[in-house]
Amino acid sequence: MLKEISLKAQIKSSSLVIEGEVIAKKSVWDNSHKNIYTINTVRVSKVFKGDLLKTVDIVTLGGTVGETALIVSPSLNLSVRDIGVFMLENDNLVLNKTGKSSSEKFKPYGSLQGFYKYNLYDDLVVNPFNKKQGISSSFYAEIMDYTKSNYTEMSSFNVNQFSKSNLSKSLMLPPEAITFSPTTSTGGTKSVLTINGTGFGATKGRVGFSNADDGGATFVFALDTQVLTWSNTRITVEIPSSAGTGNILVENADTTTGQSTSDLTITYSESNAEFDPDGNGPLGLYAYPIRHINSNGSGGYTFQMQTGFFNNSEFQGAKAAFEKVLDQWRCETKVNWIVAGSATGIDIAAADDVSVVKFDNNNVPSDNLPAGVLGQTFSRVSGCGISGMPATWNAHVTEIDIVFDSAIDWFFGTGLPDFVQYDFESVALHELGHAHQLSHVIDDSSQADNSNDVMHYAISNGEQQRVLNSNNITAASNVHGRSITVNACSQGLMIDYVANCTLSTTSDNEGELASDVSIFPNPTKGNFSIKKGALISLEKAAIYDISGRLISEHDISDASNIKTINLFGVSKGVYFVNIHSEGTFITKKLIFE
Repeated sequence: MLKEISLKAQIKSSSLVIEGEVIAKKSVWDNSHKNIYTINTVRVSKVFKGDLLKTVDIVTLGGTVGETALIVSPSLNLSVRDIGVFMLENDNLVLNKTGKSSSEKFKPYGSLQGFYKYNLYDDLVVNPFNKKQGISSSFYAEIMDYTKSNYTEMSSFNVNQFSKSNLSKSLMLPPEAITFSPTTSTGGTKSVLTINGTGFGATKGRVGFSNADDGGATFVFALDTQVLTWSNTRITVEIPSSAGTGNILVENADTTTGQSTSDLTITYSESNAEFDPDGNGPLGLYAYPIRHINSNGSGGYTFQMQTGFFNNSEFQGAKAAFEKVLDQWRCETKVNWIVAGSATGIDIAAADDVSVVKFDNNNVPSDNLPAGVLGQTFSRVSGCGISGMPATWNAHVTEIDIVFDSAIDWFFGTGLPDFVQYDFESVALHELGHAHQLSHVIDDSSQADNSNDVMHYAISNGEQQRVLNSNNITAASNVHGRSITVNACSQGLMIDYVANCTLSTTSDNEGELASDVSIFPNPTKGNFSIKKGALISLEKAAIYDISGRLISEHDISDASNIKTINLFGVSKGVYFVNIHSEGTFITKKLIFE
């Protein structure tokens, strides 16, 4: 799960800032065989800060080596032909000898946020929290304002030659009139989308889906093996794991593109592992749904808390909060997870057959979460099947590690976090969703706490999302269903969790307030009103800006069911309204236009 880092902070903390294109990628183990990394070779076109290099290797966490995959959420996942600006820091990681290269190694600063990806057709640059119009006309200048120097051109690359206006003058006809069915579906479940239109060409190109890992700011492309059929007017494609709600993009073999005018709705998405069924042969990568197994001999998996986490010596309340949300997942879906009754001294996320839960070590670079990452889940996956026969392959989880950022001002317990805090239960519930093999979705439509999908890729300070919705439960139950029925890879089946479940995710008062109190209109241009149920007694409303500064406070203790508040003179932006009642309060998000 992510929190935002500004462009200025990224540039300041990066040792190298470049524009470039990914031209090759290869996954390898580190030298200690602890984790799998992917080496992304990038051809440099411009250097904004740092040494003048023609190519660099950008090392990202996760990948597939043979029949073993490491899926890390979140982590930057690059594709060949990705173009944009990279914010990089030096990487001293020692990789396996198969990963040796003559290019210097770097890692992205801020994980996913360290890549500002270009949408050349629309002249946009995007990362998980930002979308900027005008690559050469605006974004270059913004970077140079922070670096205080001009860029150095290393190779010829003109972003404008790929723009919509220039391509419209060429003889190439882009894909047009793009429609699709169904209009609502799921990702990573082998669900097939049928795309109709014109100008697709006779040669297979690529199909892009709104990327759930960055809120739809970019597109994620289906694997070549997921594009099932292709003609000039019709495409069928499996919806990939990272697809989120948003437009569909069709890219022809000549790289001209077109987008749908309507959105595909993705209600949930499951994680997939990617394996090549014939090694490095001609088949290429295939995406496989993942299942759980009986790893601990007792029907599932055992999480072991690192000593500081187990003893609450790093954060008081972390252990109880984690156990609470773990209980929520297993009681809703019957996933068989248990927590060991004693601590482990293991303090690193590594392939060691121990599913560790821990806070990171800020003083140990190799065990420090990337900037802007609140929590990170490592799913270690094994695959098996007959070589050369993709349909015979299966994938299962062998180990799960979960790491939280120790430098965060975490909130534990009941009520809502202060605006400078991050809610630990919300983040832990999200990370355990990844452990359950759920991927991100795009859902920030609601302006209320505990109303958005917990698998949305990011969370704000002061926000709380502790509630599993029906889509979360359906997706996780689907994973669990195959985990207790599919025999493969000589692994025992997971067994339903059957212990007593007594879930309580919110107090009665908070639940009553959340359901019986609303604010409208939202967004507003001036006044807004608080509406309550007849049996609710309210006391006051406190309005804060996004930094946590108190803007105003209002007495709303009279008996009327609707109370109007005037925001005249307040700047446009996002605000939070704390509505107090009988010793508790709820928070509503308000947008002032």
